[in-house]
Amino acid sequence: MPLEIRERDLPGVGVRYEADLSAEETVAVLIHNTGRRDLYYRDGDETVDFEHVVELTDSQARALGLLLVGAYYQPVPAQAGEVTPTDEHTKWYQVAEDAPAVGESLGDLGVSVETNAVVLAIIRRGDRTVHPSDDFVLQVDDHLVAIGDQTAHQKLGELIHGTQPQ
Repeated sequence: MPLEIRERDLPGVGVRYEADLSAEETVAVLIHNTGRRDLYYRDGDETVDFEHVVELTDSQARALGLLLVGAYYQPVPAQAGEVTPTDEHTKWYQVAEDAPAVGESLGDLGVSVETNAVVLAIIRRGDRTVHPSDDFVLQVDDHLVAIGDQTAHQKLGELIHGTQPQ
C-alpha cells in the first residue's frame, strides 16, 4: 500500500509531513527552517499526541534516507510493483568500459536536467559518494544508485550506456 503523505507549513518553524503506516500507526517528520529534522511516532488514537523519537541534523537525515531507500543494501531484488505513489523507484547502474559516460561529469551528461532522475550515491571501489555534485566525473566500474520514474530511468540508461536499459 503506497503511503499518503500529508504536508503542513508551519510558519516560522518549517514543514511537517505525516504518513499513516497503518490504521493505528502514524509517523511525522518536522523539517525545521534550520535544516534540523525531528521524527515523531503515534500509535493509536489520533487524539493522542505524537511521541518524539529522534532529532537529526540535515546530514544525518540524508544518510538515514539513503539507508531507507536501499542505496547501500538491497536484501532482495526490487520488483516492478515496488514503486512510490509517483511511480518512482530506485535502480542501480554500472558504468561499462565502453560506456559513453566514462570520463564525463554528471553535469556535462545533463543527468539531473535531461532525465529528472536523482543520483543518490555512486560507489567507486568500495567508497561511497552520497549525493554527488554535477562535477563528479564517472569512471569505469562506477556503480550509480538513482531514483526516478520509468521515463527518467530510460533517459538515464541512455546517457550512461548509450542505449536503452534492458
